[in-house]
Amino acid sequence: MFNLPRGGARLVGVIASVVVLGATSLGASAAAATGRKSSPSGVTTSGISHKECAANRAAGVINFETSFSYAAAASILDVVVAYDRGYFKDMCLTVKLSSGFSTTNVGDVSSDHVQISSLGSNSEVIAANIEHANVVGIATLGNTAVTELLTPPSANITNLKQLDGKPVGIKGALPYEVAAMLAKEGVKISSLQQIQEGFDPTIIANGSIDALPVYKSNEPYELNQKGIKYTVWDPTKYGIAASFAAFIANRAFAKAHPTAVTDFLRADLHAFAWAYAHKEAAVHDTQALLPSFLGITYGLSLFRWRVESVICVKNANPVLPFGEVSLVDATNEYQQDISLGLLAKGSNVDHDFNNSYLAAAYNGSTLVWPKKFG
Repeated sequence: MFNLPRGGARLVGVIASVVVLGATSLGASAAAATGRKSSPSGVTTSGISHKECAANRAAGVINFETSFSYAAAASILDVVVAYDRGYFKDMCLTVKLSSGFSTTNVGDVSSDHVQISSLGSNSEVIAANIEHANVVGIATLGNTAVTELLTPPSANITNLKQLDGKPVGIKGALPYEVAAMLAKEGVKISSLQQIQEGFDPTIIANGSIDALPVYKSNEPYELNQKGIKYTVWDPTKYGIAASFAAFIANRAFAKAHPTAVTDFLRADLHAFAWAYAHKEAAVHDTQALLPSFLGITYGLSLFRWRVESVICVKNANPVLPFGEVSLVDATNEYQQDISLGLLAKGSNVDHDFNNSYLAAAYNGSTLVWPKKFG
C-alpha cells in the first residue's frame, strides 16, 4: 500500500515506500467519512473479471495523446510508466501513445481520433465544452497553479499593471491562471503583445519580451543553471483558483466503454504511485521518448517530475480520492474566469466533468489494484 501524504505535509526530501498489498492508497481516510460510494467494478485485489476484461478488449485501441511531447510531467509521465510497466495490459487494454500539445489536442479527442488526452487545466476543459467539443473531464491531478510569470530585471516591472501593452512571450496560449492573475491586477489582456516563442527560456534575457509564462517545474531550472536573473509572479500569491494535469476523454467513447476509461485511470494512478516512489527510474521512461531537438536533459526531466508530483500530492483535496475533480473548485475556477472576462457564461460544470469513471476505480479512498500485477 502506498500512502501519499496529504496537503500540508512536509514532502520535500520525503522518500516514499511501496509495499504491495493488492491496493494502492491514494486518498485520505476522510473521503470514506463523506458517505460517497464507488461504482461496482470487475476489478478486485485478486484480479480482473473475464467480463470486464472482455469489455475492455472490445473498446479497441485507446489512443492517448500527450499534452507536451513526452515531458516528465503529471498526466504524461504516469501514462508512459503505466504503458512501460504493463499496467494497461494488466487491465486488458490496448493503449497507443502519441506526442501532442495541450492547446491543439482538443480537436483530436473531440473527433475521436484520440480517445484520451490531458489538458493544462480545468479551465481548458470548460473552454473546450463552451466551444461544443465532444470531450469530458475525467480526472485532475493538480489542484493549484503549476505555472507562473517571470519578468527580467531589464523590464523594470514592479507591479503587474505595468505590463499593459507590453510584449509577452507565449507557447501556444497564455495559461488561464496567469491570465487570471494579470486581469485581477488590472492588466488589459487584449493589450498584451502575445508573441509565440520557442521553448528556450533564455529569451527572457535578450530584451525582446517583458514577461514569460513558465512552468514552475521547468524553465526556472534552466535559468538558474545559467545564472539568469528574473522576478517571479506566482498566481497562488494572488488568490487565483487554478488546476493542472486534467485528463479528458471523448465523451461518446467514454459513454460506450466506461470500464475501459475507468481501468485506464486505474492503471495510470497506480503508475503515478509507483513513479512517485521511484522518481529516477520513472523519468528514464519518458526521457527515452523525448526528441533530442527539444534539448530536455535528464536533470531537467527529473526536476520537473519531482516538482510536479509533489505539487499534486501536497495540494490533493483532503476529502476526495486522489485525482477526482472537485466540482466546487472547478466551479470557483470557472466563475473566476467569467468575472475576469477570460471565459463566457453558459457552460455547466456538472456536464463538463464526470467523476463516475474514476470513482469506479476506488473502494472508498483506496485505489483497487490486483496484487498479482504488482
